[in-house]
Amino acid sequence: MLPSELKSDDFRAYPPEARKLAADSVSGLRRLPLSFLPNLLRELIEYDDKFPAERVLLEKELANLASLSDSHVAELFGEFSKIRLSPKLERTDWLNSPAQFVEQLSADLWITHQLDDFRAAATKYAEHLSTAVASEPPPIPRLGITVIGQGVTSSEIPLFRNFDLTVHISAT
Repeated sequence: MLPSELKSDDFRAYPPEARKLAADSVSGLRRLPLSFLPNLLRELIEYDDKFPAERVLLEKELANLASLSDSHVAELFGEFSKIRLSPKLERTDWLNSPAQFVEQLSADLWITHQLDDFRAAATKYAEHLSTAVASEPPPIPRLGITVIGQGVTSSEIPLFRNFDLTVHISAT
């Protein structure tokens, strides 16, 4: 099956909320190239298990895709459309097993020396998405708790090296 042949009923194996969102978004999904669509479906199929902020971002992404003109879709996804997929990969069940498709796609891109082309196309899309679908801060502050063993006086590894946050320390 090609993305252009998608129907709302094709998502019947998806979890309930993901199925509804996919069915509501099918017209936008139909316009995406096969080299891109399973990456998005991999996120969509996990929609029911996502945090509210992640759901909102995915909903905004799908709404943005649906709002694009045909010419903008062609321009934005043109590089993805140029990616040559193997016939074996095209025959896989990308609709119901998008994560497996993406894994096989990665290997296929490597073998066919198209990884740089895919990366360039993905970067272009990510830049578009970051401006079109601005991320809002979480609606409530998130709490992180760190337990440090008694007697630890120092560490060479920065404790919060992967966080962009303000730390409030209180001793009680």
